[in-house]
Amino acid sequence: MNTGYETRILQVVSRKGKDANLILEENRFHASGGGQPGDKGRLHAPGFSAEVTDCFREGEQEVLSARILQGEPAEGLEVLAEVDLDRQDLLSRMHSAEHILSRVLESRHEGLKVYKVAVGEEETTVFLHWDRQLDWSMLFEAEDEANEVIARDLPVTIRLFSPEEAQGIEGLKANWDRLGKEPVRVVTIPGFDCIACSGTHVSSTAKVGGILVTAFRGTAPDWEVKFTVHRDRILKEYSRVVRVLLRKVSCPLEKLEKVYDRLQEERQALARSLDKARGMLSLPWETRTVGSRPLRVAVLPGMLPEMAVPGLKSLVESDAHSLGLVLVPSAEGTEGSFILACGAEAGIDLRKLVREHPELMARGGGSPGWVTGSTKVPNAKAWIEALQREVG
Repeated sequence: MNTGYETRILQVVSRKGKDANLILEENRFHASGGGQPGDKGRLHAPGFSAEVTDCFREGEQEVLSARILQGEPAEGLEVLAEVDLDRQDLLSRMHSAEHILSRVLESRHEGLKVYKVAVGEEETTVFLHWDRQLDWSMLFEAEDEANEVIARDLPVTIRLFSPEEAQGIEGLKANWDRLGKEPVRVVTIPGFDCIACSGTHVSSTAKVGGILVTAFRGTAPDWEVKFTVHRDRILKEYSRVVRVLLRKVSCPLEKLEKVYDRLQEERQALARSLDKARGMLSLPWETRTVGSRPLRVAVLPGMLPEMAVPGLKSLVESDAHSLGLVLVPSAEGTEGSFILACGAEAGIDLRKLVREHPELMARGGGSPGWVTGSTKVPNAKAWIEALQREVG
């Protein structure tokens, strides 16, 4: 939903190609702040239109970033400005949800401090310091309590205070080092939370809808927690994936985690066995010559590329002028993996070969003497010809 109002362009701050920064005489777009991105929308006038992609503060001014679609943004031009209120409402839900979840986490766990947030349309990230281990059990408990607060339909109020008045508010959470002499915007959920914040918010907690924690990562003391307010949609998507997975592994829901853990243990055991086997593997090398350098090629369909690493490494270390190529085609033979290596005295940058020979349709990276990646041409002849052209 967009709501239009009439105003005019007061100043064209900058213009570069189709991008412009504009100041409106009356601005109803909310500027970025408090971890929340600025509003988006549109500007219209006869012969002129622009997409507003952001709103931000520059000194005491609120500036719109705009992508010009038609015409010129002349100063004094009367325009119809439309704020994307659906997006603003979504960000308000996300931001109020962040306040609730952050307060729950801080109140439940002594020493945990939220220091930054990044409000998004799909997910919001909460950055926190805590010198202990974060785990799913504590996040599930925080999620449940946050949803209880949402269900209580508590009012969310926003008021402006002078810095002196704000410092007298009991329990106010604020970054005083960043607050200047301007009025302090205080967002309050009575009896639950009181914090200085420049973002937009819902008028009551029930309008958040619900919170779902989707991920976390980090190590003590630095953690990131992700959540969404698209609770019903995400739960539906998760449910469908889990139901299919349960059918494939043929186990009840309560045993799924144990089945996964067992498979991980088996995978690690297999990896250890493969590590031992790699050193004993003898590769079927085919010997060629590229320029004056010996080239050994091994085509290993259906094999793990990692299995060839010890043999290839031994090859180029034993002959500093040699080249080695391992190709691992897929079952269809239309794509595959490659490992390309050379000795210390070969005098060739293998990264250049991959980068400057598009006929190999290869993507990869590494060092001048060792490159790995994928290719849509797992054909030894094509690679040998490319090497011949590169080496001369």
